[in-house]
Amino acid sequence: MSSEVKIGILAVVTIALSFWGYKFLMGRNLLRASNTYYVEYPSVDLLKKATDVTINGFPVGVVTDIYMKPNDPNKRIVVVLDLNREIQVPKNTRAVIVSTSFMGDKSVMLKYDTPCSGDDCAKSGDYLIGENQGFMSYVMGGDGSLDSYMASIKNGFSELLDTLNKQLLSEESGTPLAESVQDLRKSLANLESATAQLDGLMKRSGGKIDGTLGNLNSITGNFNNKEKEINTLIDNFSTMSTQLKEADLQQTLTEVKNTVSRLQTTLATTEKTIGNVNGIMGRINAGEGTLGKMLQDEALYDDLSGLSAKADSLFTDFQARPYRYMPLKSRLKVKKFDRLDAKEDAKQAN
Repeated sequence: MSSEVKIGILAVVTIALSFWGYKFLMGRNLLRASNTYYVEYPSVDLLKKATDVTINGFPVGVVTDIYMKPNDPNKRIVVVLDLNREIQVPKNTRAVIVSTSFMGDKSVMLKYDTPCSGDDCAKSGDYLIGENQGFMSYVMGGDGSLDSYMASIKNGFSELLDTLNKQLLSEESGTPLAESVQDLRKSLANLESATAQLDGLMKRSGGKIDGTLGNLNSITGNFNNKEKEINTLIDNFSTMSTQLKEADLQQTLTEVKNTVSRLQTTLATTEKTIGNVNGIMGRINAGEGTLGKMLQDEALYDDLSGLSAKADSLFTDFQARPYRYMPLKSRLKVKKFDRLDAKEDAKQAN
């Protein structure tokens, strides 16, 4: 074999290896059988060739080409996927472009509900359904919106707060903080009750308060209406004070002094009289004189008491049977009237 032939064979092998290496670097292995699928997207979010195609996170192929669909007024973009021939996907498979990091890394995820078999599987050259999914939706799941993300954070905080409330603030925990919270709740309840009672009192007393304020306004109005008269009265008092100030107070003081002197004389006389009365009462208490002897003699007191009782009995009998004391009445008539009175008394007793 000549040198030229060897050089030609080496050149062909080198070109073939270079072509295979280029395709391999672009994500396509020429030595491996594969299926080609097409996907249309309104936007590919800077998707690049050789991007991995995965199913449930497992790589099953690569993106081999990206181009804009010719003569399409909507400027849709076609992405060519090269999958291992052993991988069979349904016709309704969704090829979702997702962002896998904040740095902008992309991946194409194949999603379908149930596996396929036979005619239900997509054939090489078919179009799959294209979708786009943001990084938040990829990480958090759901629709990837900020509201969904905030809802997830809210749920997490709610669970955290519920746990803290149960461990620190519930009555069963018995912690000082829980006791303080219970005391605060009781204080707030008492304050609310007092406020309600005060509100009820204000409502019940609203009419009276309005009436009082009305009366106060009326009084104020009367004062305003009588302002001239009040000013005149004040002027009169001022004039009277001036006149009293200018009066001869020395003469008045002299008369007051004389009156006080006479009053002192009268008091001295009264004091002397009271002393005499005290002396008389002392002699009476000592049993001196007629009145003292009468007060000290018990036998005399008994005689006077008996005499008083007899006189009272006599007056009573005189009122009940005056016929006994009438002159010129015979003894027989008196007895007759006594019998009649006795019968009447007996009748009333029965």
